[in-house]
Amino acid sequence: MTDCPELEILLKEGSGGHAAQCPKCRDLLDALAQVDATLNAAFGTLRAPADLETAVRARIARLSAEPKPSILPEVLDLIGWAAAFTATALAVPYFASLLSAVIHGLG
Repeated sequence: MTDCPELEILLKEGSGGHAAQCPKCRDLLDALAQVDATLNAAFGTLRAPADLETAVRARIARLSAEPKPSILPEVLDLIGWAAAFTATALAVPYFASLLSAVIHGLG
């Protein structure tokens, strides 16, 4: 299906668009229509509780109102990296001079 449109476009166009010329896409739309009919036959009489929308919207509002994560871990990481860099910056000249002294002592 490399030349076929995305499923969303295919569903939007329906059987009159691309699927009118493409047997694979037409078969797919037919299969989806059959699934839809089967689900409607089995569950078409079921209705969501009246307060479901209110409960979902309240849950979304509650979740979006949660505080943002703390920046403290990032600050602690920065402090750790700064300490490691400082320790390295202080240790390199010391060990370089020590290595130089050893090399000159051998020569």
